[in-house]
Amino acid sequence: MNDITELMNMYRECSRHLWNVYFSKRENVGASLDAFEQIQQLLFDSLVVSQLSYEGDAEGAEIPAPVLRVVPESSSPILIRRLSVPGEARYWDQEKDMVVGPDDISLAFVEYFDFYQVPIKDFHYCLCKVLKFRKHVEYEGREALVETSKVKILHDEDADRK
Repeated sequence: MNDITELMNMYRECSRHLWNVYFSKRENVGASLDAFEQIQQLLFDSLVVSQLSYEGDAEGAEIPAPVLRVVPESSSPILIRRLSVPGEARYWDQEKDMVVGPDDISLAFVEYFDFYQVPIKDFHYCLCKVLKFRKHVEYEGREALVETSKVKILHDEDADRK
């Protein structure tokens, strides 16, 4: 696995800057959020995906998204999303004061996350999918939040080939 934390931080900072300076103060915030979502995907593809090696058989649009793993530092706070009905608000209070370390849990990167979308984005959290959690297997498959400053992000090149 290749540590791409700095590459992801570059993408995060570019994305934050574009939103905070050019989109956040627009009158029609809904349209700005919609447009920014598309721009964010282009930024991710251009700044991150283009820098990662891919050795599979797919070509062009068929190339799968890279597999990115989020590895928390020792004693990192984590928020697990409570189960809810589709369309219901997201609640991140499954368990209070939970902390994890790099050997406790396996997480897949989904996107950067803030509780508030406007006016300023900081991308304070990594939104992740829990892949494995030995002490709490009931949380596997759920979404989780870990502070961006308390993680490393790794490109799982072996998983990309599968």
